[in-house]
Formats: sequence, structure tokens, C-alpha cells
Amino acid sequence: MCEDTGESVFRLIQTERERHADVADITMSEAGVATVSHRRHIGLQQLEAIAATTHAFLGPNKRLKFVQDEDSGDVVLVSSCSRLLKQMELDNSVGQLLHETVQAQWKIFHSGTGTLVFLAGSWSRVALECLHRGITVSHIKTAMTRGLEVCLEACRQSAVCLEEVSYKQKKPDESSSPPNSEESVGGQDTTTDKDLKVLCMERKLHQNLSISLKHSRHFSLHDRQPENPNSPSRVSKNFDLTRIAQAVSHGCKTSMDLVLNACKLQSTNSTEGGQNRAIEIQKLVTCPVPGLLMEHSCVQHGYVVLLSTDWYVVIQHLQDQTLNIALVNGDLSEKYRHVGYNRPANFIHTTDHPNMTDLSLEERWIENMLKTLLKLSINILLVSGVASIKLKDLCVSYNILVIEGVRTAVLKDFSATTGAVPISYATQLCERCVGRGVKVSRWREISSHHGKNESIAISIVAASTSLVTVVITSSVSAKLQTLEDQFWSCAHRLHQAVTDRKLLPGGGATELLCIHQLHKSRQTGMEIPYEKTVLQLMAEAWMDYISTLMLNSGTVSSKAEAWTAIAGQLRLCKEHDPICAEILWAPLKPQTSTDCVAVMEMETDVVGVYDNMTVKFEAWRRALDLVFLVLQSDTEIITGVNEGENVYNDLMYL
Repeated sequence: MCEDTGESVFRLIQTERERHADVADITMSEAGVATVSHRRHIGLQQLEAIAATTHAFLGPNKRLKFVQDEDSGDVVLVSSCSRLLKQMELDNSVGQLLHETVQAQWKIFHSGTGTLVFLAGSWSRVALECLHRGITVSHIKTAMTRGLEVCLEACRQSAVCLEEVSYKQKKPDESSSPPNSEESVGGQDTTTDKDLKVLCMERKLHQNLSISLKHSRHFSLHDRQPENPNSPSRVSKNFDLTRIAQAVSHGCKTSMDLVLNACKLQSTNSTEGGQNRAIEIQKLVTCPVPGLLMEHSCVQHGYVVLLSTDWYVVIQHLQDQTLNIALVNGDLSEKYRHVGYNRPANFIHTTDHPNMTDLSLEERWIENMLKTLLKLSINILLVSGVASIKLKDLCVSYNILVIEGVRTAVLKDFSATTGAVPISYATQLCERCVGRGVKVSRWREISSHHGKNESIAISIVAASTSLVTVVITSSVSAKLQTLEDQFWSCAHRLHQAVTDRKLLPGGGATELLCIHQLHKSRQTGMEIPYEKTVLQLMAEAWMDYISTLMLNSGTVSSKAEAWTAIAGQLRLCKEHDPICAEILWAPLKPQTSTDCVAVMEMETDVVGVYDNMTVKFEAWRRALDLVFLVLQSDTEIITGVNEGENVYNDLMYL
């Protein structure tokens, strides 16, 4: 293992010197056969190049980037891979595939995109190096798949249950029982270290049984019910939500504090009497407000939205009243048609009505819509899409509040709490679709730098709703998007932690374990050709990941220094000794294994850093799937193969 890590450090120094060279100039392998050239596997090279632009976003100390539009001159501040790729002009298929993969990860988890993009680039480099050494595509895919499975299995075994995260590192004078407060999940049962171990062992035993019996005809996967993270099971009652939040905050303390405050407010207003302490993502909304200091960020009960001052008179009229509400799932306009609607071709509408006026279809539609709203005494219209400008102008005159761009989850909540039935078209609006019991209040007026009121923030609340809005403020308007993304990442990490009921050690510990397991796998007998080479290259990719984390955090001054520290830690790691990632982040690099214990003892009052297991695993799988897709696509569209090349002998794909 020591030889492997030493060789890796030497190879990194060589790689760093050649890093700025053209990646398309890989030409000859050790056997003297050209396996990768500037005409070969351009997709993998493009994927690696795009991924390199996002390295600054890896880790908690993200470096912001300014993206400027050369045509308009507009500048956007970005701090995440998803935002950067969204702003970039990705005119090639590889860039589009990467963007779609990242957006799919972000849409579900709101985190893990930095890991996904980094590994996609690193594993692309692994695949290119394997091709350079003459390893076939099929062998590359088989060996890399096995390497990932080795890492996943090792990480599953090292996962830590929430109870252990909550209480194992508390100060000696602290009680080991869960605190009786809003931050705590569950009741007042005392949890000793012995009970904690029993709980964790029961959890692991249950999971192992589920895995071992899943192929039995008596235990079909289709018959198994998914575990409910909010169910009143024995395990789910004994962890401290505040400490779990601290463990997955990843340096975003302010954003995570807002998440915890929102969780408290949801519990206070929950119809279940406050029994559900876990954060409810679907009943959480954000409202970015520019012009205010960050200290004004807060959580508010109900739905808070920012409107222009044109609605000021309407708000004044509707305050202190019990109002009727209507919900529109789509656009509120005459031309709107639902997704999948096919307009009939060659269709001409004629009429023999003698009293036709010169009104257009849109004007007649607006007239009928306004009559319906007044007839049903509707005071508020929540629209998920956009509303007709002319209709909105008329609604202002009749003191009817129209709010556009409302999330579908918000519509569902108001539907459940007011009895309103969401509609798609104005013609569907009737008495049974109207909701009741809504109140509107003015929260705050927002002034510009010149002291003039530019917008007004209002709050819409139903009687029994547990909907909570997090108001995010900043005096720098360009930072609002970044702060909002940070909040959602924290909220989803906490939600996912409670859903998984287990976490992975963070700060590079999980990746160190992956390197350790890959090195162990290389020492065993292997039937697959070139597998040792592939696993070694994958281990180096993990080392590059950790070294980038260390470099971004300022712990080291160069990647070579980081690789040396990582190699030293792996050298200290025995077969049954735990991986100690804290040693990498200590101000002074320890020289012996006892120094690791000293570092841990200094941090007994700190929960530590942890990562979501499902998020990490999904990011790893997506990254490898993307690399395989690009690798296979490159293989099938390659042109200009020389006759002396042995990889695609006598084959050419056009």
C-alpha cells in the first residue's frame, strides 16, 4: 500500500506539470500503439475540461465566479456547479448531457453536484488513461463498475446511525438523554452508550436481513413497504435534530439555523399537535428580499411574497378580512392550453349570432373571467404560471389580488387548508372550487437605495396551514441566489439525513476509506484483465478529490503537499483501524497514529462533519454512468482510425 501511495504522489507531480498541455495530444502507449489521439474520444476530453472549471466549488469554502454575457454585458454571480452550467453556453452534446445530469441531481437532492461533476471529470481522465494503456472499453467499464461497488459496500458498512452522531461526542458533563425541546425528536427516554450500541446494531441487523432475504420468493421487493422517517419507531425517537443539523451544515451555519427555525415553526402550527418534528420540505417556501441586511433574514408563518407597489391599495383594502381564494394550476390567459393539448388543424369558427361585437377573443375572455370572479366574491387568485396583464390591471381596480409563479406545493397546501379546488382553465371556476378562511397582511415595505418604496412583502395565511416562508435578505442583490441555494441545500441535507437515518463520515473520511478498499482489492486475486491498473487509477481519482478539498480549504498550499499528507494517513491506517480524516485538517501534521487520537480528543465537544449517504451514492453513480455513456458514444462515432491501431481493428463507426 505504501508503494501504491508513493507512486501516486510521484505520478501526481508529473501530471500537474503536464496538466496545462493540450489534452488532445495523447498519442502513444508504452507498447508503441496509438490508442488515443486528437481525433479520438473527444467527448471524454470535453467532459474533463468542463469539470475542471468547477473545482473551485468543491468543499464548504466555495470561491464565487462571475459569469459575463459577451453580447449583453450582464454579469451573474454563481457559487455552484448547477448555476455555472446553466449560465455557460454548452453547445456540444457532452456539455448538454453533463448539464442534464447535474440538474437531475439538483432537482432531487439540492446537493452533491460538486462531487458529481468533479468525479465525472476525474473518471473521464481514468478512462482516457486506460485507453492510452491499451485497455479495451469493455474491460474499462467492467473494472470501474467493480471499483465503484467496492467503494459503495465499504461505505455502507461504515455508515453511522443518527443516534451515534447525536450523542457519542457530547461533553462528559452533558446528559446522554435527548433534550426535551423543540430541536429534539421524540420523547424523554434516557439513552445510555449501551442502549445506543444496541439501537445501532438492531438497525444494521434489520438492514442485513432485508438485504439477505430480498431474493427469496417469500420476501419480494414489491411487497416491502418503504420506511417512514416520521414513524414512531424506537430508533427514530432518540436523536437530537439540532446536532444532526450541525453535522450536515457544511459550514453554512446561518442557513442551517434558518432551517431549524422553520422546523420549529412548522411543528408549532402542525395539525398533528407538534408530533412531527422533521422538516417538511414540501411546506417550505423561500422569499428573497433585496436591500436589507442579512441579519433581517427570518422565518414567517404562511406564504410570504414580494409584490410591486401597484398592489398597495389592494392590500390595504383586503387587510383584516376573511377572504375567498381561487387556485389556478397553469397560466391565467385566454391562449393557455395544458401540456399535451393538440389544437385542431384547419379549424374555422363561425357563428350566426346577430349581436356580435368587435371584441376580440381575449377581450371577451377577460370580460367573462372578471364577471365570474365578482360573482363568486373571489379576493385572491394564486396562479402557478403567468396571468394576463390586462386581467391583472382590471383586478387592481376591483381589489382582487393576483399572485403569479406560485409553486405547485403551495397550491396543494392552500387547497388542503381552505377547501379550494385547483383548476386549469377559467371556465372551470365555480362555487365548489372556491376556498375560504384566508387572511392577508402587510409584512414589510422594501425601499430602494434612493429611499423610494419599490415593493411590498405580504403574508397570506390560512387558519390551519403549517406552511412556512423563509425570508432571505441581503444588501447585495447578486448574493441572494447564492444564499437561497445554500438554504435549500441545508434543508434537503437535514431532510435526507432523517430519511436515511444514517450518515457517512465527512471531511474526506469516506473517500479515504474508498482509497483504502481499492488498494486492498488490488492485492487480491483478479480474473479480469487490467483490473489492478483501473482500480489504482480510480484510487488516484479519489486522492485528487481529497487533495482538491484540502487545497480549497487552505489547509495545504499545493496538491502535491495534500497527496503527501493523504499517503501518510493511509500508511498509518492498519487493516482494522478506523480512518481518521481529522488528521488531514489539523493545523500541524501529526507523525504518528497517537496524534490522530489527540486530534479527536480536542474535538470531543464538536459533532463533526457528515455527509448524506444517499446523496453521495447517487452522485457517484450518476458520474460513472455519464462517463460510460460518453465513452460508449465516443467509441461508436470514432472516425479516421489508423490501420495499425489494435483497439478497433478493421472497424469504423460513422
